[in-house]
Amino acid sequence: MPSVDSAAGPPAIRFTDVTESSGIDFVHATGAFGEKLMPESLTGGAVLFDYDGDGRLDILFLNGTDWPGHETPDPPTARLYRNLGEMGFADVTAKAGLDIAFYGMGGTAADYDGDGDTDLHLTSVGDNLLLRNDQGRFVDVTSTAGVGGGRWETEQGVSHPEWSTAAAWVDVDRDGWLDLFVGNYVQWSPETDLFTSVDGVNKSYATPSEYRGLTSRLYRNLGDGRFEEVTDGAGVNNPDGKTLGVAIADYDRDGDPDIIVTNDTQPNFLYKNRGDGTFEDIALTAGVAYDGAGRARAGMGVDVASVDGEGSIGIAIGNFSRESLSLYVQSFEDLFVDFAGKKRIATPTLLPLTFGVTFSDVDLDGYQDIICVNGHLEPEINRVLKEISYRQLPQLFWNQRGTGYVDVSAESGDAFGRPIVGRGLAYGDLDGD
Repeated sequence: MPSVDSAAGPPAIRFTDVTESSGIDFVHATGAFGEKLMPESLTGGAVLFDYDGDGRLDILFLNGTDWPGHETPDPPTARLYRNLGEMGFADVTAKAGLDIAFYGMGGTAADYDGDGDTDLHLTSVGDNLLLRNDQGRFVDVTSTAGVGGGRWETEQGVSHPEWSTAAAWVDVDRDGWLDLFVGNYVQWSPETDLFTSVDGVNKSYATPSEYRGLTSRLYRNLGDGRFEEVTDGAGVNNPDGKTLGVAIADYDRDGDPDIIVTNDTQPNFLYKNRGDGTFEDIALTAGVAYDGAGRARAGMGVDVASVDGEGSIGIAIGNFSRESLSLYVQSFEDLFVDFAGKKRIATPTLLPLTFGVTFSDVDLDGYQDIICVNGHLEPEINRVLKEISYRQLPQLFWNQRGTGYVDVSAESGDAFGRPIVGRGLAYGDLDGD
């Protein structure tokens, strides 16, 4: 492990974009046809997992698909790329049974049935999918398992499937079976899409403040392939949620997993596990519900890690443009303080719109660095706000031995030098080095 002096500058960190030579030719689709339907601005997750058990991380890209009434002969689907080693990949989507057309948002991978194969849960604008891995081919067991998601009704009584965004596998009651927490966004359908405008003339993508929220859902794994929804009994029913991110951490070190939920224009949730699989939302008293001025931010991606080398838990949350990244650092067991300013990360993250954020020790010095992927919702945003662009640079912040962060994006290679419309972020050791 390299030794780094806290007073010294950051080490040389270089990331190179090898997409073209890797065999990955995925192009994300939103199904857009000019109407600017709200989900088009948010779709785009990815999952790194070893689907075939060969010891290498494979890549699943979530995708949008065609909207009703605008179907194409060959609708977009998710794409699975098998890791061949030496940064080479092969498209095995059809072979793995994943050539399924659905409007994907995010995914989470785990062996929920204990058979040794890594399974998938995929969130969607519509019914979610639980795909059981049967020796490298995925079988849709959503209906049998009972985790397709809930429904909501308009004032006219028209029923629509919930829009799910983020999910996490977590053994909430420590019975040895992984349970499933699913975050939901807002009450939206193509028929209820609203007209909003950033320039006062042309339609823009709607904001979540225009819509009612949805409760997240918690499913208890019964151990026989079926799940029981326990949202109400577990204390996580909150219809005000507009969730875009979920993270799991035993922040109070009592052995029970707690759940952190980021909400878009609504207060965040911190569900403290009482030890019996039920939860109490302590986000307000813990200091993570709002920003320092008492305002709810547009919470998106979230990750959790020890940030200072002393075991203090840090919660990083990506927010909307002009809101800065949140970096809540644990001061006492049930109290967090937003140290984004103190840790020198607030100013460089003020203008970007950060969808994906993750901790990762990129230089292997024992301290967790922060990676952000950014991108605005509106292609024409620069016409209204000259200082903000649609395509935005990703960012890498080096952790200076717990004292603060240094923006090393400009020196970190071509992967951080090309503006993108970032929506999802996953990290892992793809080449086994």
